[in-house]
Amino acid sequence: MRDPKRIQEIQELIEKLWEKDPDLRFMQLIYNIQSSISYNNDDLGKVISEEQDGFERTGYDLFNLEDDILIRHLKNMVENNG
Repeated sequence: MRDPKRIQEIQELIEKLWEKDPDLRFMQLIYNIQSSISYNNDDLGKVISEEQDGFERTGYDLFNLEDDILIRHLKNMVENNG
């Protein structure tokens, strides 16, 4: 079983990041976190699709990302000012 203490740790790290840029909407913050994780891990989970209007849309599928990796990344983001 995964350590339930990780939940509070993740929440606190996200709170610290959000407080650095409180004008962000929550989903913008999450998107930025996902983008950063992907970029720093050889485009992990990056999904690009072409829309009907011809524009590309970039998203991130990090469903299988382990929480310890997320925590390390969030700590790094907090320490390096986002």
